[in-house]
Amino acid sequence: MAADRYPIRVLLKRFSPRKPTGRLLLACMLAGTLAAQSARSKTPYDVGRVREPHLFAEGVISTEDDEVGGTFSSDGTEFYFVKFNQYTNFPRLGLICVSYFRNRKWTIPEVVSFSGRSLDFPPKLSPDGKIMFFSSLRPVPGKTARVLSIWSVERTASGWGEPKPLPAPINAPDNASNWAPSVTRDGTLYYTSTREGGHPHIYRSRYVDGSYAEPEKLGPEINSEFNETDPYVSPDEKVLVFASSGDDLGDKDRRETLKGGGVLYARADLYVSVIHDGKWSPARHLEHGINSTADEGSPLITPDGKYLFFTSERSPFTVPTAHPLSYEEIERMLHSTLNGHGNIFYIGIETLDLAGTQVSK
Repeated sequence: MAADRYPIRVLLKRFSPRKPTGRLLLACMLAGTLAAQSARSKTPYDVGRVREPHLFAEGVISTEDDEVGGTFSSDGTEFYFVKFNQYTNFPRLGLICVSYFRNRKWTIPEVVSFSGRSLDFPPKLSPDGKIMFFSSLRPVPGKTARVLSIWSVERTASGWGEPKPLPAPINAPDNASNWAPSVTRDGTLYYTSTREGGHPHIYRSRYVDGSYAEPEKLGPEINSEFNETDPYVSPDEKVLVFASSGDDLGDKDRRETLKGGGVLYARADLYVSVIHDGKWSPARHLEHGINSTADEGSPLITPDGKYLFFTSERSPFTVPTAHPLSYEEIERMLHSTLNGHGNIFYIGIETLDLAGTQVSK
């Protein structure tokens, strides 16, 4: 998800309390699973106007476990995401999973053929659905440093092929982590990198004559003195949604960052930017309950441009608690979907307030 979450925060996962709001609790009470609602929809995730965050496919995809990220096939019938084991230290595992929309419901997820042995992170499909990009700590031939690298795998007639690490200049230098890839229709790759040392930031690499050009760091409209990660770029390269966070307890942060509920370390919030005259607009903090005092990240706009999907660690826990908790209450909260581990949410695209910007399909 956000800033150091991949090389640090996901690898050393910590509990995520949040301050509940009436808006969120009402949204969760009113939200049925997207799978059940989609029986009346044109596509599996088309449920009409959604003005507050709703859990996606609760009990099937969003569970009491730790789920992160997501990408849809172009027809919306395949959803790929990552399920992490819940260790707070090594060894960490991240499995890329897929759920299919069949018989008007989402199937029990299964691990894709090329995942299941290492620490893999949320994938993104190319707009034509033929290539999947993801990041992983799996060993890269010729590299000795244990860092995140970006991989791609092609769809074949019989399924997915064998992943290959992207060549330089993407996975470079050898001691830099590169992760969270997102690709446009013309092959331009947006991703997070520590290639300049220090904070992770968002870079862009054009795809020209079958090769990736030297990455360029996005300007101050996107990258700040803090940490930027998890870019999602629309196929036409007109909309960019990403995560940003401070460093840790007591450090500065973007002034809009939501804080409270006993949170003791930096959490990421989501931001959006759009292209104006060939230049990204200053990043704007998302509203409408998308951001919380918990960690948000892994944004995705659905292929039809109608919904924003994202991951959040929000939960009903706060410190101090609203009242002394009983054993029964804490058991119920710990084993509920909203227990502070990652879950996948969705909300209508209109809540991004894109001021007439059309998200291409």
